[in-house]
This record gives sequence, C-alpha cells and structure tokens, in this order.
Amino acid sequence: MEVYQASSEANILTVEASYRIRLPQPLCKRLSWIVGDQPLTAWLLVGSPGRCRLVSAAEVDSDPALQSLKARIADELDAGSANALEFQDEASVALIVRLVEVQLTHHKKSGWRMTLPRPIAAIMQLRPSESSLAAFFLQRHIELWTMETLRSSVRTPLTEFI
Repeated sequence: MEVYQASSEANILTVEASYRIRLPQPLCKRLSWIVGDQPLTAWLLVGSPGRCRLVSAAEVDSDPALQSLKARIADELDAGSANALEFQDEASVALIVRLVEVQLTHHKKSGWRMTLPRPIAAIMQLRPSESSLAAFFLQRHIELWTMETLRSSVRTPLTEFI
C-alpha cells in the first residue's frame, strides 16, 4: 500500500483488496479517540457521493444532529405501507447508507486500517487495487474524498477565491 503525502494534512490512499484503506498516521494522531491497539467502532458519514467523514462513536452518541439522523434512519427502516404500489422516497431510503458503522483495527507495522463498507464503496465508485482516495483533516475529522471529487474541486479558477 502506498501513501503519498501531498502536505501535512492531505494524503492519497490506495483502496486495497477487500476495500481496505490505511489511515494516515499524522491524521490519526490529530484525533484523541484513535488510540490504543484494540479495534475501535466508528461511523462513516456520507456527505455526497464523493465525500465522507469518519466520526467517533462517542460523537454519534452525543451529537443531537447525528442522533436525529440515526432516529430518522430507524424510522425509514421501520416504515411500512399498506399499499404495495406505494414506494418510499429514494433519498429517504438511501439514508441507511449515509451513516454506517465501521471498525478501525490497529496493526503494529501499518497503523490504523478500515474496511470501507461495500455500499459506500459502490456509491463512491471505488475498485479494490485500482482506486485511490484523498484523506484530509477537516473540521476536526478525517474526510475521505474520491479522486473525481478532488479533481472537480480544483476546477474553480483561483481568481474566484481572491
């Protein structure tokens, strides 16, 4: 697995076999909850098809907005209809893949690793051993961006930012 460090806060990660990625150590060290050598439960929060954020289990448990999202997801899963011809709104049904529990595992040589859930990998159009992701430390979280999202974000002329 290769990690190319673009700067102290941006890394390019290879999506390995089985959709596993290695989280960059400099980014992990910025998060107080990624410690020890035991597996950790975390959550991936999908913001768009090309961008997701790693969120701690404690934050999901304590943040009112994330709690509200979890409740909405549970409601969608439990929603029923008396009419088989009636379909639920697709965006509401897709909430189930917008907040997904993951496990981080620590390995002595390679550091923290995570396997991307298949639905998220499919949404991001990732292929094992072929795709890459950009990893950033943004808003106190590790964010994972597809290369297409990163390419799209640099299409804006710099003069529009000045």
